[in-house]
Amino acid sequence: MTAALALPAEQSHVCSGDQPVVLSEVYRPEVNLVYWQRQAEPEALSYARFLAGPECHFTSKSTVLSEAEVAEWLNDVLPAHPDKAAFSDDVAMLADMFSYLFELPRIGIRLQVLQQAMCPKFHVDKVPCRLVTTYTGATTEWLSRRASEPAGSADDIQRVPPQSVVLLKGDGWWENEGRGIVHRSPSASAAEPRVFLSFDFAN
Repeated sequence: MTAALALPAEQSHVCSGDQPVVLSEVYRPEVNLVYWQRQAEPEALSYARFLAGPECHFTSKSTVLSEAEVAEWLNDVLPAHPDKAAFSDDVAMLADMFSYLFELPRIGIRLQVLQQAMCPKFHVDKVPCRLVTTYTGATTEWLSRRASEPAGSADDIQRVPPQSVVLLKGDGWWENEGRGIVHRSPSASAAEPRVFLSFDFAN
């Protein structure tokens, strides 16, 4: 299996692959979006569907923690379910990867069930880099052009594959002003909610 997939020259700022090592490609100066196209464990997806279900009433949880504290925090804040441990293990694994990749002692965590688009307009984040993944529902959308390039009829709206783990490089990355990835949240509804996880650099 290959670690990274080749992309056309006009999309050279994007990198993807089917192995987690591809996430390290975010350190390439020309890259501003990386995604690991993975298949999450069925039990983790089962729990995500439970979170999104009407009987659960889960909406949002967020905090700032060290990677070592994530599993305990999830155990405290998430509702009981037979597949809870699998979901918690998956989130804790991604937290460990994000912390290790950027050598972060603490990370910001946000877990949400969304029934409407959180950021419906295309924009660039004013952060160094954000990890996002969507367990259920529509996934993050992005434009093939760079933020510094004018909008035009050639804009091509892309969507990351389901369950992918995505790194979105923002304008806050070192020497990346005006080059962050242009992206937005997709539509969501009560009938088709999104279970969305993000990690940020902690201040």
